Amino acid sequence: MPAPAPNRLTREPEKAQHYAFDPLVREGWATLVGVLGAGEAERFASETALLWVRPDAMAAGTAADVLARVEADGFTPVGASAVRLERAGVRLLWWWQLRRATAERLLLLDTVVGLGPGLLVLYRHPGGDAARRLTRLKGGNDPAGREADSLRSVAGSPNRLLTMVHTSDDPLDVVRELAAFLPWRERAALVASAHASSPSAPQSVVQAPLAAVMAAYPDPAKGRAAADSLPGRVPAQRGAAFAELVRDITAAGVGRRWEAVERWSRQVPLLTGGAVR
Repeated sequence: MPAPAPNRLTREPEKAQHYAFDPLVREGWATLVGVLGAGEAERFASETALLWVRPDAMAAGTAADVLARVEADGFTPVGASAVRLERAGVRLLWWWQLRRATAERLLLLDTVVGLGPGLLVLYRHPGGDAARRLTRLKGGNDPAGREADSLRSVAGSPNRLLTMVHTSDDPLDVVRELAAFLPWRERAALVASAHASSPSAPQSVVQAPLAAVMAAYPDPAKGRAAADSLPGRVPAQRGAAFAELVRDITAAGVGRRWEAVERWSRQVPLLTGGAVR
């Protein structure tokens, strides 16, 4: 596998040091070099932003609003694919962020990605620095501290667990996360298509993949009516609560599992050491 020069793809020395030994970085870079060649691989990573509209945004019915907000900020979609992230993918994608995650947080994240597929979209921006620009637009994971027109606010993200959208923070993360989201053949096809793309109608890039993803989810309005009737009680003892959490998130039907995730995400501890948020 060819090895990238991480310090050319990130401004963070610590990240460059850690990612120099990350197999996903080498895997993603091997695909870019294999499809585009070394020089074009670096340019592609530097000019591309990666957005994953997560299953929680799909279940909430806000995916189309997110995509419209991105395009209103001047981004042009150049490639899109339906992506279903498995349990192991959660830990690969967010390995750094989940170092202090509670078991409850991991279970809820597993349930979120298990709801169905999300939509992976690659973008360019005429102002350049697309990945960092899109991450700024995304907004933070704390609802109290982000702009009302950020992607997460538009998506209706209610807390630090149901954040609705994910973006690659910089070009090095683009390389790594292409490998986290897609296997070899699908990744190579998306990279080749995005590199060649110059769409006259940007919506056509995401139309078919978005429709395929949304078909996997029930009508969010029906789900909301059922969610409003859910009991709000959580057992006082954490062991009993954990057992009830496991029962609720394994219920039959996407709608019922989404209702359970929404409720429990407001009540469980997310970080080890007792912090709730």
